[in-house]
Amino acid sequence: MEVVRRFRNHYLLYYYLLFLCILGSCNLKNSNQNLEEREGIEDIDEDFDEYDEDVPEFDESNTDNDTVFDERNDMENNDPGISTDEEIFDNDVLTDNDYDRDFPDMTGTWANLTIFKGSSKVPYIGQTLPAWAIMVSKVDIFSQEEGILSAHTEMCRLKTGVGTSLISAEVPDSFAESLDNVDKTFYLSYGENGEIRFHQDKLWEVRSCTLDDPENEPLPTDINDERVFDADGTGINGLKIMTKGVLNAEAEILQKVSTILDGVIDENGEVHGITTWYEAQSVMWYSNKALKNGAPTSPAGADPSESVFIFKRIDPSWDCSIVKEKSAELFPQQAELYPKEFQ
Repeated sequence: MEVVRRFRNHYLLYYYLLFLCILGSCNLKNSNQNLEEREGIEDIDEDFDEYDEDVPEFDESNTDNDTVFDERNDMENNDPGISTDEEIFDNDVLTDNDYDRDFPDMTGTWANLTIFKGSSKVPYIGQTLPAWAIMVSKVDIFSQEEGILSAHTEMCRLKTGVGTSLISAEVPDSFAESLDNVDKTFYLSYGENGEIRFHQDKLWEVRSCTLDDPENEPLPTDINDERVFDADGTGINGLKIMTKGVLNAEAEILQKVSTILDGVIDENGEVHGITTWYEAQSVMWYSNKALKNGAPTSPAGADPSESVFIFKRIDPSWDCSIVKEKSAELFPQQAELYPKEFQ
């Protein structure tokens, strides 16, 4: 029995000595390791400890917060520029309009009706009454790049009206015929309900004078101002307008007009929408002092939904004279509302 115990003790002693040899070998290997490598490992450990202190703790409530998301990416990538929404996918800002979608072909020739509905202080009578302007243009959309349309427009009909039978505001055909053709840009986009929207940014048209900044620059008040010219060839600087009825008089005016168009394309391919507009006048000459202030029309006093616009496709061979002649046929509902202006 004693022999067996000694044998076991000897056996355990053997394995204990073997364990000490292995442990000593590992320590010797570490002691011989390159000093720079060991220092590098220690530096890395210290860097990670410092880095961990800077990184915010994960907070599930901030998973929809772009600022927290971007700050964390900045730290992880060590590059502030890489965490912008342009480079890292972020579905918080993604909408259906970000996907490529087809638009109908809008190139071709169109008739464009535009109605300004507002109010005007009527000369001689002195009352502020409903007033309106009816304009029909020929529009050639000659280029389309996705939803951007480039167009050339020509005014074919321009008539005005006022809400009284005592006096009428007359715009001779020479007024519309003298206006410059205008290049315009229209924009298509998809609305929330899948409709195709049509838009024109604010566009200024300045008539019978030149302005560098129509948005902020007032119209000239001096007929001899070098910016003023005789647009319609009457021999007097300005554009001729007239009144008939209880007051028969003439005046020569300058005018600036701005328009914004917002509409939709309907199931027939026509464009219908609302016109946001502004008009200013400056009188250069008058035959009766009752017209010395002109008769500008203001959007005030009218329902904005009554200032509308319509685009309808027409035969590309039609010129402006045909568009003018067929205006009532092209826009019968509006011609019924404003019969005199469509004659």
